[in-house]
Amino acid sequence: MKLSAYERETIILFNETSEPAEVFTYNKRMIRKLERLAKKFPNEFRLKSDNGDGGMTYIVPKNRILISTPKRKTATE
Repeated sequence: MKLSAYERETIILFNETSEPAEVFTYNKRMIRKLERLAKKFPNEFRLKSDNGDGGMTYIVPKNRILISTPKRKTATE
């Protein structure tokens, strides 16, 4: 099944009481990164499921989920 770019989503799911988080994604770059992390750190990152259409769900530690502050532009930018 071919999905549009709009339909190829990434979902990060966790709650306040349980560890770890789940990351479901169609994003190929993120999937490659999660694959590398799962090989290097199998006790922390692991593949949970493959939906067969390109979407993958990985189990990741919640403390590895990060939203960062944007960088401020300098005067030369």
